[in-house]
Amino acid sequence: MINLYKLSNNIRLVYEKVDTVKTVSVGVWILAGSRYEIKNENGISHFIEHILFKGTKNRSSKEIVYEIESIGGQINAFTAKEYTCFYVRVLDEFLEKAFEILSDLLLNPLINPEDIEKEKTVIIEEINMSKDDPEEILYQALNDLIWKGETLSYPIVGKESTVKRIDRNRILNFMRKRYKPENVVISVAGHFDESYLINLCERYFGDWESYLESKDTNNSKPIFKRGAVIKSKKSDQAQIAIAFEGFGQEDENVYKLLVVSNILGGGMSSRLFQKIREELGLVYSINSFVSTYKDVGMLIVYAGTSPKNVRMVYKEILNQIKLLIRGNLTPDEVEVAKQQIKGSIIFGLENTSSRMSNLGKNMLLLNRIIEMQEIIDIINSIKFDQVMDIIREVLTKEFSVAVVGNKKEIDTKIFEERIVTK
Repeated sequence: MINLYKLSNNIRLVYEKVDTVKTVSVGVWILAGSRYEIKNENGISHFIEHILFKGTKNRSSKEIVYEIESIGGQINAFTAKEYTCFYVRVLDEFLEKAFEILSDLLLNPLINPEDIEKEKTVIIEEINMSKDDPEEILYQALNDLIWKGETLSYPIVGKESTVKRIDRNRILNFMRKRYKPENVVISVAGHFDESYLINLCERYFGDWESYLESKDTNNSKPIFKRGAVIKSKKSDQAQIAIAFEGFGQEDENVYKLLVVSNILGGGMSSRLFQKIREELGLVYSINSFVSTYKDVGMLIVYAGTSPKNVRMVYKEILNQIKLLIRGNLTPDEVEVAKQQIKGSIIFGLENTSSRMSNLGKNMLLLNRIIEMQEIIDIINSIKFDQVMDIIREVLTKEFSVAVVGNKKEIDTKIFEERIVTK
């Protein structure tokens, strides 16, 4: 059973006891990501995630990691467009150490100017690496196209020019605005005593204060833009991404769209894989997936192929979508897709880290507890006709497409066709 407790300073603690394990995962989730940045500070959320590991008033950078790893634990962090998460996984007997380290990391950081300058070099190298990765280029181009003019288009790592501007004052100002109790969720999953857990939360995070009263100015729903973009890159392979406007995490239709995605390109038995890879032999990698944010989302089809085969692959993807729109779908396919999704969800909750992650994201972005059984019940309730309705609602609209590859070898005129009709 999942429980919610609100600390004296309004930090939300969401937790789930799993008595069959001997580990516990703790995550501190902050509503801070590239979506909440301004243009000339793009990348600052990710930068802060890095800089907090550089030392506190009580520990050096090495000691932060050593104190967790020396007890057999793991510590790390990551930044997304809508949040930053700092997390630890330890044996249950070391739960207090997990809280002590995470609290020290977040509430007592040094943020030395010399460390900031060093980290700029590290992050700029990270940015340069992404410039050499065709898939990174592809998805950034797609985001730039679809979310043009929206902060959702900002790259999580930032740009070299914006990273170079970051200094101690900018970091502290951003943290005062975003790193405050009302923007924080602590999620815990694993083996622990409930009263002991609450006591640890109050002891190590109860003094976290809000230093600056501020309201989110970025509350409007982003608008999905349509179009095509081709990025030229000398390569033996071309990458294609087709994106349809979908649903946000707060919309239950997202589960029906997951069924559609699974049928289309969710696995080795999917239509795209069987037709374009197995039968036609035109690709090595092809799939579809649902990408969601709090209030908006996408169904994305990805394929990698040689530049000379781009036309055939693109046409066949549209043909497979056309078949679905025409009703070339059986109830059995829908049931198999539902079963695959349920399996994936249950497999994903087999470890405490995954459970902790689900608890944290749902509470931070949706402000609610979502039990696994609730999701299973929603998926079980999906009917064949509802799936067909989603197919016609989503897949018949104009989509966006991004391509990365050798432009001279790609027939770019084909991307003028961006509506699938019967």
